[in-house]
Amino acid sequence: MKNYCVAICQLSDQPQEDFDVNTELLILEGRELHVATWDAEPRDGGFDDLVLNDRVSALGFMVVTDWAFLEGKAYAVVERRAGG
Repeated sequence: MKNYCVAICQLSDQPQEDFDVNTELLILEGRELHVATWDAEPRDGGFDDLVLNDRVSALGFMVVTDWAFLEGKAYAVVERRAGG
């Protein structure tokens, strides 16, 4: 049985001058929260599917569904890679 998780990507709400990243990726896996942050360009709040997929993969997951975009956030269903 596969355990699916949710991935949420959003712009950071930290003041840019105090925080050197502007994008956060959160993956909720059971009671664990996996986080990746980076400084995305451009800073207009748009998300690139390929970048999101790469960031999810770097955390040991793979994207199962297409990314959905709602109110400035990106959402997808992901699952842990085998052996991850």
